[in-house]
This record gives sequence, C-alpha cells and structure tokens, in this order.
Amino acid sequence: GAWMPPQVVEYMVQRLDKEKFYIICPDNDVTVEVDNLRMTWTMQDITEDRAPLSRWHPDYKDKFTQFLEANKKK
Repeated sequence: GAWMPPQVVEYMVQRLDKEKFYIICPDNDVTVEVDNLRMTWTMQDITEDRAPLSRWHPDYKDKFTQFLEANKKK
C-alpha cells in the first residue's frame, strides 16, 4: 500500500543518514529484495532487447518467474 508523506520523509532521512543516493520507498506489497529484482529485470528489458514491461508479457511471464525464484536469497 501507499505510504503517507511523513513516512516517505522519515524513510528518506534514514537513507540519507546512511549516505545512500538512491531512495526507493518500499510499497509494503513485496519485499525490498523482490522490488530490486523487478527493477533489475526491467532494466534488462533494455539490455536484452525484450518487450517493454516484459514481466507481464505472455512470452516472458514464466521466464520472469524463473528469474525471481533463481535470484531470491534463500
């Protein structure tokens, strides 16, 4: 679910205190790990010349699921 503005600011300050440049707020729907893997897959849509937003495309949906399972820390 969506965060309230004060939550976003608090998270941003925590990340800045850790000298982190990129600040991506969790959405509480998936773990940070899954969110990062989704972003990795999406960037690879470009480098692998796949269809945009391929994780929802019928030709890639199963491959995306396999990618998630293979790359999640156990």
